[in-house]
Amino acid sequence: MKKLIEVLAIASLGVALTGCGNQSTQSSSNTAKTNSEASSSQSAPTTNNTSSSESHHDSSLWNNQKNEQLASFMQKWGPTMHQSYEQYDGQNELKVSTGITYPDGLSKELVEGQSGLIGWAPSGKGDYEYNVVAIYNHDGTEPPLPNRITYFFAFHNGKPVVLVDQSNNGDPDCHPTTNMDLESNFERIATESTK
Repeated sequence: MKKLIEVLAIASLGVALTGCGNQSTQSSSNTAKTNSEASSSQSAPTTNNTSSSESHHDSSLWNNQKNEQLASFMQKWGPTMHQSYEQYDGQNELKVSTGITYPDGLSKELVEGQSGLIGWAPSGKGDYEYNVVAIYNHDGTEPPLPNRITYFFAFHNGKPVVLVDQSNNGDPDCHPTTNMDLESNFERIATESTK
């Protein structure tokens, strides 16, 4: 009888400890869910939650805060190039000296000679190869006129890229910029996490 009582006491202590252990596991699982990037090796419900938080993360490649950081950078960078840039504000069309207006003009814009690859997508996610989140233009004043430098800040396969168009006749045609300062600063702003 005494042994039976000891066995029952040990068993109930084990059950009590197991309950505490589960509670602790539950608690740490909830903590992992609140940290948006949880390990994929966790249980199925947490993995599903991680997937939805990753989708949420992906859907905001670009936001107002990043847009303001880019505007601030362009205000400082333009003068170093002896140029001033006008930004497409998301509402009023941006007209360049060659007569094209953006963002509508993106439908006619070629990317390295290919059509239909570029379009306006303010979140950075869209149906294009190059999803444009910001447009900046500088109209030149030195002959031959008209001349312009138009930068398209875009995401290509989820990665930041800066395209430039300096065409002044014929079809508008852009290509990746060779200005590493511009490219690296856009990449820095685009990949910085915002709160």
